[in-house]
Amino acid sequence: MKIDNYYPVFELFYPIFVLHQLLKVIKVMKAVRFIIPKTSTNSFRVQLDKQPYFYDTIHYHPEHQITYIVKGEGTCFIGNHVERFTAGDVYFIGKNVPHVFKSDKAYYEGTNGKTSFGISIFLKDETFGQQFFEIPEMAHIKRLLDIASMGVKLLGDDRDKVAQLIFTTKDMNGFQRFQALMEILDLLAQSDHLEILSSVRFDVPSRDSDHERINVVFNYLSGNFTQEISLDKISSIANMTPNAFCRYFKNRTGKTFSNFLNEIRVEYAGRMISGSHDSFGNIALESGFNNISYFNRKFKQITGLTPLMYRRKFGGDG
Repeated sequence: MKIDNYYPVFELFYPIFVLHQLLKVIKVMKAVRFIIPKTSTNSFRVQLDKQPYFYDTIHYHPEHQITYIVKGEGTCFIGNHVERFTAGDVYFIGKNVPHVFKSDKAYYEGTNGKTSFGISIFLKDETFGQQFFEIPEMAHIKRLLDIASMGVKLLGDDRDKVAQLIFTTKDMNGFQRFQALMEILDLLAQSDHLEILSSVRFDVPSRDSDHERINVVFNYLSGNFTQEISLDKISSIANMTPNAFCRYFKNRTGKTFSNFLNEIRVEYAGRMISGSHDSFGNIALESGFNNISYFNRKFKQITGLTPLMYRRKFGGDG
């Protein structure tokens, strides 16, 4: 996807198995403002995070962040998007976007030798002067910084090129490191393989109360999505009236509550379909759908495949 023609992506999945893993560990997902340590020898910061597990509190900061996961796996929360991360992944997270890379539970045990290793580059809009990104030669990078307010993930061959460049910056200094950063930004900005993650922009810091409320809702859904959840019930969980909740949820996530809940259920059903030989009727019921016809219709609408096609395509034994 070229930056010149980007479109916000609103049909994003929220894998419930990933969401549950994240929320059961982080009881209150309240984004905190994080202070990136300054360096006296460079205008931007290259930070190596090498420890058993990554920093596990949702946070935001005024710096843009480019992160390469060298080693480790777990769940990342970027804006309003949740997904698995693993070694080799490259992300560009814009300023003030709430995010966290939460390592899997095994990384906290400390007895299995597992370690996490990430390299991040932090820079501000004004890192190289107020007008640096205003010059014509920087126009494509300025557009990149703009869409980074929704968080992006780099895919394909471009990912490997950028990952290698990020890795080499740890052994560089001075102009050499600056040159590498410009090359990284240029490759990101010109890539046809950028995936926009969040369906909501986060170019200014959100109120803490907004983070708390939406995460209370996510937390409840992660443990109860297989049950019937009425609008009155979820509104009371959010401590709002139904009408106010519907407006709030649509503004916060870019989709209606019913669509969001169906996506959670379909994602869960997809994992069961691909990982078992259980009947589609049973899977529909276990996923929270009381009507098999409605389940089939929503499953195809969201995934583009019927349950049978999905099993044939993603089933472990073909």
